[in-house]
Amino acid sequence: MIQKEIINVKSKTAMIAMLACVMLSAGCVTRAKLPTSDQNPPPVEAFSNFSDFELKPIDRGPACDKQHGADVALNGVENRMHVKLRQLIANWKAAPNAAVNVSSKKRTLIIEPICSNAKMMGKGSRMSVGLFGGDSVIILNVRYKDAESGKIIADPVFYQRTNVFSGAFSWGATDQDMLERMASMIAIYTSKNYESAVGGPTGLEIKN
Repeated sequence: MIQKEIINVKSKTAMIAMLACVMLSAGCVTRAKLPTSDQNPPPVEAFSNFSDFELKPIDRGPACDKQHGADVALNGVENRMHVKLRQLIANWKAAPNAAVNVSSKKRTLIIEPICSNAKMMGKGSRMSVGLFGGDSVIILNVRYKDAESGKIIADPVFYQRTNVFSGAFSWGATDQDMLERMASMIAIYTSKNYESAVGGPTGLEIKN
C-alpha cells in the first residue's frame, strides 16, 4: 500500500513537471545551435587598416531564434557592447600612431552583430519557475565588413550560457553575468585583432 502511494506521488510529481514545461513560455529545453569550434579564425586583415568604425545594432531578423526573455538579453548585450566598443574606438583614434597602418584612402569598418539564439531567465522568472526555466543562452555572429566594397573582413561567432542550476540558485544573477561576458568577449576580440589578425575564442568549452 505504501509502495503504491510512493509510486503515485512520483507519478504526480513527474506529471506536474511535464505540465509545467508545456505551460511555461520559457520551456524546459533551451534550443541553441552551438559553434563547431572553440576558436574563431583570424580576420582577413587587421582592423587597424581601417580609420573609421561604424557600430550597428544587433540584427534580430528571422534567423534569430528568440526564446523567453530574448529581447531583454539582446538589449543588455547591445548596450554593454556599444559602451565597450565606443571606448575602444576612441582610444584607437586618440593614439599617437593611429594613422600608421592606415592607407591614404580612408576605409570604414562596419561592425554588425547578428543574433542566432537568445534566451534569458531573469530574476522574476527564476524565482517563479526555478529549474523549469532551463539554461539561458546567447549566440551572436559579429560581421566585420568593409563599408565601401562590402567585403567580409571577419565573421566570428560568440557563445555564452548560464546553466539551469547556477541560474536558479543565484536567483538570476548569473543570467545577468552572461550578458557582461558576451559583451566583453566581443570587445576583446575586436581589440586583439586591431594590430594583427589573430582570431579569438568562441566561448565554447570543448571537453576532451
